[in-house]
Amino acid sequence: MNRRNFTKTTAAGLVGATLLGCASGKTTALISKKPTFINNLYYRANTWHFNPKHIAADMDWMADHGSHAITIALSETDFSNAPRNIETIVRTAHDRGLKVLFVTSRWAGIFAGAPKAPSLFAAKNPQTWSLKADGKPYFHSSGPICSIYYPEVFEFFTSKLKEAFQRFDLDGVMWDEPKAYQLDFAPKGKAALSAEKVAASPYDNPLDLHIANYCEYISTLNDVIKMEFPNKQIHFFAYPYLSEFFVEKASEIRHLDYYGADGRAYPKDQRPATEKGKKYLLGEGATGFRYVEKAKEKGIKSMVLIENFRTILTEHPLLEKYLDDIIPNVDQFAYYYYPRSCETPDKTLEIITRKLKKYT
Repeated sequence: MNRRNFTKTTAAGLVGATLLGCASGKTTALISKKPTFINNLYYRANTWHFNPKHIAADMDWMADHGSHAITIALSETDFSNAPRNIETIVRTAHDRGLKVLFVTSRWAGIFAGAPKAPSLFAAKNPQTWSLKADGKPYFHSSGPICSIYYPEVFEFFTSKLKEAFQRFDLDGVMWDEPKAYQLDFAPKGKAALSAEKVAASPYDNPLDLHIANYCEYISTLNDVIKMEFPNKQIHFFAYPYLSEFFVEKASEIRHLDYYGADGRAYPKDQRPATEKGKKYLLGEGATGFRYVEKAKEKGIKSMVLIENFRTILTEHPLLEKYLDDIIPNVDQFAYYYYPRSCETPDKTLEIITRKLKKYT
């Protein structure tokens, strides 16, 4: 099929009184021309290599396959090392009617994104690191995590957010997997989470207070964005397996346009033997569709990001089976454009886009 005809062709009979049985065991809503926002994560095309023709071809593919937006991974060092590349990606996307969001990739170690590299800010400001109970710093796959309780961390975020929106004509920000699931024993963290602070709060324990503080931290950043750039979109997703308390508190973050989770597009009990991850959108227990249900409850648009990187052949039948339980039941469906380390990336993308075509 000609790529330009992709979005003009839809499957018949999908609008109306069709009910889906979701893999979570719950009956989902009527199909009503969802998703209305298709987003491609376009991470790290701006690193080292710079071929405008390749970028244009990528944007053509995404526009022709029904996408409404791309999301780029903007690292701390891109501001100085790759501004022309970023500008070209944004301009080329806009020329094709695609919005451009960005994630704060590993900024201060507080959020996810690509590449998995330590934060330059964190390296220069060890006094702001979040600490364990034994006084050792928290480290994840990309280095130390800074503490939200230090004003210089907040000032760093606000200055870089303003710079990103002012320099690159970006349409919005996507908060990607906040690292909010452990207590903070940095000096300012301990002060903020003391027994006296817990007693004066609506919460029963310091971890719940910390999660509430983390969500308020993001809300305050969103306040700054909306005050300075009122027309920018704000999207948020987090690990699917976090607590019910986190799912509730995160849904209360101010100014969210979309709210959801990321993970593999099938239940955990169906995973291949080689898949050892903890992030799943469907199934029983702590899965990503809890966020979708919470978004509907709160009147926020819902989203999921399927993690289609590292896809292997034995996952293709799972995509064929379970994407029909996901795609028509969310407002935003996001997936990676030709992501890393897939066994047969063309086939994986063919399955995803064929499924999308049924509902959009």
